[in-house]
Amino acid sequence: MNLKYQNIILLIVLFLFPSGKCAETIFLYKGTFSRTITIEDLYNFKKSKVPSNQLKNLIKITNQNEKDLHKVLSYEIDIPLKTSSRLMNSKIGKVFLSRISKIIYPNKILDRNIGIKALRSGILLSSYNKNEKINLIDFFKAYPNKNIAIDLNALSKTLKKVKSLKELIEFYSNSPFKKLKDGSSSN
Repeated sequence: MNLKYQNIILLIVLFLFPSGKCAETIFLYKGTFSRTITIEDLYNFKKSKVPSNQLKNLIKITNQNEKDLHKVLSYEIDIPLKTSSRLMNSKIGKVFLSRISKIIYPNKILDRNIGIKALRSGILLSSYNKNEKINLIDFFKAYPNKNIAIDLNALSKTLKKVKSLKELIEFYSNSPFKKLKDGSSSN
């Protein structure tokens, strides 16, 4: 009986004080270009709006805008745990995670399944830790690998596809065909 209580206490301690490592460094890859930035630098920039020297150099090299980067790092979305868990384990969620794992993955680990599990874990843990809200810094801090790799070429291609898809949706949603279909034409 006493052994049973010890096991329960051990399990509670393991769940309350996990020893898993969170991400510390982001490796940015673009062809032969490779740079690193610490998550602590990004976190400090998010809080103070003042970039470190390393971040200033990275912003300059990648031709980014400080204000835009700060907006991206501060942008927060609601991620309900139950719904997002179900979605990520659905067929479409698995496809989505598989595609994202080509952009964000554990550095030097080429196994796509590990990348998918790391993404899922990072999203769910950061949502849990931040009351079902998530931002990029929280995601990085919850990511279960010390080093994160981001493929900037794949990210750029994806953003272009998203932008063109958004434009396509806007075109068709604002088109006169929709008005004809809905019967709201002026004729």
